[in-house]
Amino acid sequence: MKNVYSVAVVGVGGQGLLTLGSILGYACMLSGLDVSVGEVHGMSQRGGSVIVHVRIGRNPSPIIPVGGADHIIAMELLEAARYAHYARKGGVLTANDFIWPPPLSNYPSREEIIGKMKGKELLFYLFNANDLSNRIVGSTVSANIAMLGFALGVDQELRSIVNIKHVEEALLEHFKGKVYEVNKELLHIAYNEGLKHAEKK
Repeated sequence: MKNVYSVAVVGVGGQGLLTLGSILGYACMLSGLDVSVGEVHGMSQRGGSVIVHVRIGRNPSPIIPVGGADHIIAMELLEAARYAHYARKGGVLTANDFIWPPPLSNYPSREEIIGKMKGKELLFYLFNANDLSNRIVGSTVSANIAMLGFALGVDQELRSIVNIKHVEEALLEHFKGKVYEVNKELLHIAYNEGLKHAEKK
């Protein structure tokens, strides 16, 4: 691992971004790594644009500089496009195949957003985390867990830093009993999907 590995978690308030960042951060601690989960920029209330900075390794700054993210995990497509400039050249961007448009706004089409992502110099992966969460959990509430599992699966460097077993343990900080078990199942299904996508690149 290089000195610092930076993950930007982006999306819309209400999508569980803080929970995703917290679980990843706690998993890093269980892996014996230094980690900081930086401030949330934007409006974390429902519907506002949010970015959470997760920096793994020893670094004085908790904030990822523009062009410094090794991996961007995006819970929403337009937010993926909004924050894509945070990715380093050759970095990874995993995006949930979901658009959450605010009322009365003019959004670009899904195809336009995806085309923009594919035109950048980064590894772009698209995954329908909402659909998987709905099928396994019964609602989209755990789409953030699905995105975390998928991101680990597609990103060889990230999964070499953070052991999925430690992510399982970190889930226990947020979920108990049957809710924990179903989220652990979701994590692993998404992780295996990520591995399959990585093999195709």
